[in-house]
Amino acid sequence: MIFYRLSLLVPALILAACGQGESEVFNAEAAAQKWNRAEKIWTEAELNTLYQGEKRYRENCSACHARDGKGDNQIGAPALSGSPLALGQKSDLILQVLKSKKGSSMPAFSASLSDEELAVIASYVRNAWGNNLDDIVIEADVTRLR
Repeated sequence: MIFYRLSLLVPALILAACGQGESEVFNAEAAAQKWNRAEKIWTEAELNTLYQGEKRYRENCSACHARDGKGDNQIGAPALSGSPLALGQKSDLILQVLKSKKGSSMPAFSASLSDEELAVIASYVRNAWGNNLDDIVIEADVTRLR
């Protein structure tokens, strides 16, 4: 019995030591400090969307497009900071992530991202790194285009 309990405890301790045992918790005050500007005061729900978008972006996009959105030309991942795709129509960005683009090195994410995940990522991309479009992509926007 003791061995069984230890076998359950050891992996949990290892995960906690690596910072993977505890999930980050949304902090509205910290998010407001990060995102609010004189031109745009986000609601708590919008701040949570941007927070979730940043997390999902880091998990799914930053390996190629970099955490700072500057991309990696060597692998064909363009900058998203100031990009026409990020600053253009929501539908263009959504379709690119869902289906990729012919001749692009970017994979299609339609099978690996839910509509909600894609919506929060697109919201983050449209507002991070100075893009400041001050809008939120909603799940229904993605569902309509899927």
